[in-house]
Order: sequence, then structure tokens, then C-alpha cells
Amino acid sequence: MKIELSNTLKNVPENVFYPIFKLISEESSSNKPLLNAGIGVPDSDTPELLLETLEKAIRKPENMRYGAFDGKETLLNEISIWLKETYGIDADPKDEIALVFGTKSGLSSVPSVLLNKDDTVLLPVPSYPDYIQGIALAQANYEEIQLKEENNYLVDYSSIPSNLVEKGKLIFLNYPSNPIGAVATKEFYEETVSWAKENSVIVVQDHAYSDFYYNEGSSPCFISTPGAKDVGIEFFSFSKNFSISGLRIGFAVGNKEIIEGLRVYNSIFHANIYGAIQDTVVTALKNHKQLTSNIKDTFKNRIEKITNKLDELGYSYFKPEGSIFIWLKVKEGFDSQSFFELLLKQYRIVTMPGHVFGSGGENYIRVSLSLSDTQIDTLLAKLEQLNKDLEK
Repeated sequence: MKIELSNTLKNVPENVFYPIFKLISEESSSNKPLLNAGIGVPDSDTPELLLETLEKAIRKPENMRYGAFDGKETLLNEISIWLKETYGIDADPKDEIALVFGTKSGLSSVPSVLLNKDDTVLLPVPSYPDYIQGIALAQANYEEIQLKEENNYLVDYSSIPSNLVEKGKLIFLNYPSNPIGAVATKEFYEETVSWAKENSVIVVQDHAYSDFYYNEGSSPCFISTPGAKDVGIEFFSFSKNFSISGLRIGFAVGNKEIIEGLRVYNSIFHANIYGAIQDTVVTALKNHKQLTSNIKDTFKNRIEKITNKLDELGYSYFKPEGSIFIWLKVKEGFDSQSFFELLLKQYRIVTMPGHVFGSGGENYIRVSLSLSDTQIDTLLAKLEQLNKDLEK
């Protein structure tokens, strides 16, 4: 008997990173080491305090039994406190916060929660590729909205064609952005709320890199904007901030109806997040400032060191105000794939070609800042050598 997969699954685009990782895997099998500037998670070790909490929490009998679908009250309450202290947001833990199995899972599930077959999503690009897979699972469509450097890679709502605005039911935002490192402003979010209300478009803001913000204060927050809860939700990740990406946990905050939809979706497909993980995150939030105090200075110093050398070498790039990436323009005569392969095969540097992040990325690569000082020195030396080789 021949078994065929469903059309729903067949229509989900292949993970764009798969062929890239395959190439990297092939190159890693050689004896020459690779410098990984392609990784999308911070390079710091998990704080000892969190490891100790996790070790104790797995021995709690309550954590070896089924837990509440919506999560522990202790964690939901702690998230509410953290949001108030950090962003001035009043969020009711009972109906305005939903736990998710990592922001990737949450963001991928939102289209199935909110969209019907053939609904249209407005997708600013370049952007995180996994939004597209969630849209496909919902059997919806998307229209790309080009982000431009001259607008600091913020959405220019006035430039979106009226026919697309009329079709659009949802828009994804991502600031600080992956792959570019652009950051939104308070004024931009105010404009977003006004535009969304006027055009009845739901806003989903991906704030996974909330602590990776290099200006003064906290990263601008969508849900702290007056009226934002009327039009959308915002996702936060614990993975990046606390170096616990393997635990797969984050949350969404905002509009009550959307939050309820996410909770229903989670109850059907995921049940509850492991209690020991939730206990660990409670400890993380209670010690947030202590555990994340070095992030801003560490990554800001890395940015300065790398971009100073890039200036010397004549590279064009977007200097990030947030996230953990530099959006680097490829050398003349290359596109993102060919430049990625040159760096990988000849100079043993792993990056990410810009084309995987959608149109607008064809002439860029994404370089991760998750590198030690020694690794940064090696990276810059290799880029300098590449310059010399291209001049021959």
C-alpha cells in the first residue's frame, strides 16, 4: 500500500536552512576547522543559578505529573511582574499572557489560530523564514513588503499598495530584527497601532531579542504602546536572554482573544510545558537584571570591534542597534549564495546567505556576533586575507 502525506504538509515549504546546513555539514567533515559565524543563539553558558534551579526542580513530584495546560500561576504571575518592571506593561496573567513552546512554535501557530484558508498575511522582508511555514500550515497566503535601509528597515506603511492593505488580515513585525539588527522606535509603534486600527490588520510582533538592545534603556516594546492590545500581541523569548534555548519556552502578551486562541491551540497540540522548565524561568525572571547585565556591553563591544575593521576593509553593512547579527553586503561580483560558499569553502567561515531571509537579501550575508574575542580576531584576519586575494 502506498502511503501519501497530506496536501497540507506537502504544501509547507522546505526549511530554507536545510540545504545550507547540509553544505556546512559536508565541509565540517574535513580536517580543517570551521569558524561558526552563522549561529543564531548567544554564545554564553547557561547561568549556574538556573542549572541549580533546574536540577532541584526535576526532583519535585509535582513536576513529574501532568500540569495545568495554561502554565503555572507562579510563572504567569512572575511574567506579569517582569513586564511591569521592565516595560511598564499591565498584563493580566489570567487572560493576557500565553506560554509557548519557544517563540518559533508560537509564531508558527499564530496563523492557524487567526487565519482561514486563502487569507493574506503582510510579510516584511528580509525576515525570519519560519513565519512562512506557519502561514502555509494555515493554508493562507502572504505578500512581501520590502524593507529599505533608507527607512532604517522599518515598515513604511504609506508605501504598501492599497489593494494589499485591503486584503491583509495580519502583519508580522520583528524588532530587534533577525537578520538585520534594525530596531523599532516608540513613534513607529504608535504609527503601527493607528494604521492597524484603521485597516483592521492584526499585528504580531516578534521581540525574541528583547535584551539585545544597544541604546539606552530597554528595547522599545509594541505592547507598551497605547492601544496595542486592541490590535495584536507580542512574543518574548527566554532562550536568548538566559542562554536556555534547549528548554524551548517563551510567551506572548496582548489581545485577550488572540491569547485565548493560543491557549486553546496549545491545549490541543502541546498540553503543558514541563514544570521544571517553568520553575527555572521563574528564577531567571526574579534575577533578570543580574543574569543579563553583561549582554549590552559585551555585544556592543563586539559590534564596535567588527565594524571598525569592516570600515577599514571597505565593506558595506548595516550597523545593528539590536539582535546578535551584522547584515553584511557581499563583495562585488557575488550574490549571497556564492559569497557564502566562498567564505565557507575557502576561508572556513560559516555565515548565512541573505537569500534565505526572503527577497531583499540576495546581496547580503548574515554574520553572527556570537563569537569570542579570539574568534573575532580570526574572522577579521580571514576577511582581510579575502580582500587581498580578490585584489590579485
